Amino acid sequence: MPGQIWSTGTLGGNWAAPYLTERLRHVAQPMFKLRQFIDVKENVGKRRGDTWLFDKSGNVAAQGGTLVETSTIPETNYVTQQGTGIITEYGLSVPYTQKLDALGQFDIDSVTEQKLRDDQVKVLESAAGTQFTLTDFIAVCTASGGVAITTNGTASTTATGDLTAVNVRAIVDFMLKKNIPMYDGQNYICVASVTAMSGMHADTGTGGWQDISKYTAEYAKNIFNGEVGNFYMTRFIRETGFLNNAIGASSLHGQAVFFGADSVYEGVSIPEEIRVNVPKDFGRDLAMAWYALLGFKIVWSFGTDSEQHIVFVTSA
Repeated sequence: MPGQIWSTGTLGGNWAAPYLTERLRHVAQPMFKLRQFIDVKENVGKRRGDTWLFDKSGNVAAQGGTLVETSTIPETNYVTQQGTGIITEYGLSVPYTQKLDALGQFDIDSVTEQKLRDDQVKVLESAAGTQFTLTDFIAVCTASGGVAITTNGTASTTATGDLTAVNVRAIVDFMLKKNIPMYDGQNYICVASVTAMSGMHADTGTGGWQDISKYTAEYAKNIFNGEVGNFYMTRFIRETGFLNNAIGASSLHGQAVFFGADSVYEGVSIPEEIRVNVPKDFGRDLAMAWYALLGFKIVWSFGTDSEQHIVFVTSA
């Protein structure tokens, strides 16, 4: 056996440091898709307090009709309700040392910024997504392909079936009957969990599903992030970050939200941003953070406004 060997540091192993590859692997991130559909985003600005108000005008109290020539035109009025949103602070910081910044092979600033941006997306998308689930209209899918819809914000039963074409038609028909305006003028939007979307894909016997790859030029130029297809006046978006994949009987079914225009409001005082802290301890103590001062609020309340633009598919 030779006198110098790699396995013993003093006999040769110390001649080289362990090799570190130049590529840093990052953990996979969930796909959040709901915040892109907030179509009312208002710059509330600074020095205006933490509350913003928005008005919602209802229909006239009494409808008009035919007139008698010698009678005056009847009078009526309409009610304007007011919604309230709250501005909230969000953020997270990562401290690190100057020694790590100076000696580490990877750029600590760029790596830390990426991690903070990943967290920022998760937090703000979840805050927005929560408002979509606070709707009064709750739909539960049943094994028979039916759907039980309540208008009091509470699921009436346990989901026993996947989201199918039959369910989708029932939900969309309900939305049409409630005069919910379509998101793009021609379609509603459905953001679905992987499990809910899988159930829809498995229901191939009904026909009518249009995969995104077969979109016309008109649709293709305005594709939403995460969009997978179109069926029965509804554009479908798959997401993996917020909605639950395991609900209902034996936790086999998934959640989804169907909605039209004017569904969730976002008020912004300070939009999300990355901040670098002032170095401390003579430059040895460093930190980076993300910060935002904003809020989300569902627009309509069926109990107050007799209006709601979102249907949440879930389970008791």
